[in-house]
Amino acid sequence: MYKIGVTQRSVVKRVAEVKIDLLAHYSSVAIKVLGIWEHRGNIELYFKHPHQGFNYPIRGLAEYYKFNNEDVKILLHYLHQMQPKILSQDEIDILEENYSWEQIAV
Repeated sequence: MYKIGVTQRSVVKRVAEVKIDLLAHYSSVAIKVLGIWEHRGNIELYFKHPHQGFNYPIRGLAEYYKFNNEDVKILLHYLHQMQPKILSQDEIDILEENYSWEQIAV
């Protein structure tokens, strides 16, 4: 079983949270982090859409997937090829609310 997610928390803290979530459904859990990609806030939705057929929801936990070993190798290679998402100044201004909606719509 595999999980992909985006977090601003430390990986150690997030792994502990995931373990708690999974222990509510399984008697034992071993977690191995396969990769960490900074500046990839767009990756979760980008990943979920084309791989929804592999989704393995666990009673309300929707971010889990089942892949075979070969698929995992391909997916990790694919994820390593993704370029970082560096925000443009316009995107930063929008996030910081430095534009009015009229300026954005133009």
